[in-house]
Amino acid sequence: MGIRVAHLCKAFSKRSETFIYDYVTELERQGTENHVVASRRVNRDERPFEKVRVVPWPSVWNPYRVAQRVLEVVGLDGPLDSSWRTWWPGAEDTLAQIAPDVLHAHFGRPGVKAVPIAESLGVPLVVTFYGYDISQLPRHPRWRAAYESVWQTARAIVVLSEEMKRQAVRLGAPSDRVQVVHLARDLEDFSYRPPEGPVSELISVGRLTEKKGHLDAIRAVQRVEGQGGDLRLRIVGEGPQRDELEQYIQDHALQDTVELLGTRPNSEVGQLLRRADAFLLCSKTAASGDREGTPTVLIEAQAVGLPCVSTTHAGIPEMIPQDNHFLLAPEGDVDALVDCIRRLRAASTEERRRIAEAGRTKVETAFGLATEAEKLRALYRAVQTPAPVS
Repeated sequence: MGIRVAHLCKAFSKRSETFIYDYVTELERQGTENHVVASRRVNRDERPFEKVRVVPWPSVWNPYRVAQRVLEVVGLDGPLDSSWRTWWPGAEDTLAQIAPDVLHAHFGRPGVKAVPIAESLGVPLVVTFYGYDISQLPRHPRWRAAYESVWQTARAIVVLSEEMKRQAVRLGAPSDRVQVVHLARDLEDFSYRPPEGPVSELISVGRLTEKKGHLDAIRAVQRVEGQGGDLRLRIVGEGPQRDELEQYIQDHALQDTVELLGTRPNSEVGQLLRRADAFLLCSKTAASGDREGTPTVLIEAQAVGLPCVSTTHAGIPEMIPQDNHFLLAPEGDVDALVDCIRRLRAASTEERRRIAEAGRTKVETAFGLATEAEKLRALYRAVQTPAPVS
């Protein structure tokens, strides 16, 4: 009999969270029985997994939530890990009906909500952290305190990189319960094409937020192109920084150099990647403390054969083969990004093919979906073993 896993997340499945859908469907293919409990369902047509139960999150005008906000203002609301169990009525009953062998919460916020539910149901808890929830949220004392319940209760804490593991341990997670499982993609969806011709079109993919470093990317391309580089940049994504980026493009007359494409379906993003000559992602720590985990688009870009210029931010160096680290710049360093772009453009076709082949090999060996999903299956089996009595 296979293991039955209930996945707890806020929304299933957002375009920016392809990885959760991919893991659920691959785990299902490998023989694990999966159910999803979420506060809302999105992109059902693109992500047609059937075993999803929606338990709506109370509206902002729900009397309990209004009362909680009042108590927050006067400082009498109590710890997050105790109050949030009441904030999502119905989730525990729904999970009890599923009767999972393992409860897997995705992101830190659902992880905190899952703690009392897992304890009540007597089910082992696994929590995966993805980025902002391990970097930005713990800067708030109440969230850092709330995570203590996760460290104490979760039988396994999953992170995306060794760098993120160090962060989790610094926050108090027991090192022997923190395991790295990479975000991954089904590489059969990404056909490899070796580089040909000069590097004249760069592509970047990511939400238009500060941590993605799009303004640094635009400035770097502006400088290279302004020196006779004949370079173009296309950016796929939408977000709160769009007005700022558009204003910069307009102020510096870059309309013929930089194009903001907005949100595109995953299938079209794949086509855009295959048409580009190289990939550019200038991730950095936002002023709020928000950081990347391991951007899946770097897997996709290397899978199709794009040389990648990026930064030494967060887990990115672990995603790029060591021989290609000369294309990584310190985060926020536009001068270094300019140098990386120039070095790539100056490389011969043979050199760029070696870069691309190394990138494809890296994602095949460390970021394949089937292999990483099997790591989760092994983890689920392990956490069902009774915990040792202290």
